[in-house]
Amino acid sequence: MKHLIALAFITTCLFSFGQTNMFWNNYANFNPAMSGFEHEYHGAITAREDWKWNNGIEGLTANYNQRIAGNHGVGIAYSGIYYQNFFQNNVIKLNYNYQFDLKKAGKIATGIGVGYEHVLFDESFLSSFNPPPSFSRTVNFALVNIGVAYSWKKLNAGVSTTDYSFLLSNNDSISQSNKIGINLHASYDFQLSRKFQLTPRALFTAQNGFRDIAFDLTTTYLKKFSLGVMTTGRDNFGIHAGWDIREKFRVSYLISRVQSALTSSGPNHEFTLGFFLKEKAPIRTPFIGTPSF
Repeated sequence: MKHLIALAFITTCLFSFGQTNMFWNNYANFNPAMSGFEHEYHGAITAREDWKWNNGIEGLTANYNQRIAGNHGVGIAYSGIYYQNFFQNNVIKLNYNYQFDLKKAGKIATGIGVGYEHVLFDESFLSSFNPPPSFSRTVNFALVNIGVAYSWKKLNAGVSTTDYSFLLSNNDSISQSNKIGINLHASYDFQLSRKFQLTPRALFTAQNGFRDIAFDLTTTYLKKFSLGVMTTGRDNFGIHAGWDIREKFRVSYLISRVQSALTSSGPNHEFTLGFFLKEKAPIRTPFIGTPSF
């Protein structure tokens, strides 16, 4: 049973791929084609605190991305989950993509990401009754994922594989089976007036029998101030607000809560700092409204 619990944690970690509730700030963490795709330089760091697990799970997601020579995108992405001393997961990846200008048909990029994942958990925390002596288990993986991104006028969309993992080492007889999954994301900017814009977004993920879908609806005023609502699955709901300073820097905050017939937990918090700078390379689909990192 303890090994099954441990495997469930590892599977959940592999499935999460660094996703946050404000997933549009962290596209590069799960789709390598998004690195340097919309802006020559862009990045974000998101800190989150999740109280669905009694004592809380803290996480950090970060990425930095750059376009080189107008057609090559590169980036580095990190995601971590820290559940007290019981469970830790750290993932770091390097992204590369090549971008094609389709002239009047928009822009497309194809990319690959490679990385490393380190999982650490303590078996003494797996049982509330008669816990065994403390024994830390570690598992290490090599990761690979590929992706495609497309932009045309006010439409942005992408598809990528979830991280496919290759077991490198562990200190226990834990086996690991990981099938390639898929991520689908899309957004569209509706210009309601000269001052207001409405942007619906969606992210669908499927891997190893798990499926999840997230929706977001954001309104932006004067390309600066944003307010939105999001939902993940059927019971996680949240609201968020943001400020894009001079269309270069971003500060945003989200508060969410899990509410269902079986459980109620929260509030959960996310705070993001981001930037999108120096767009020198020619882009035939100029940015309007909030960018996607």
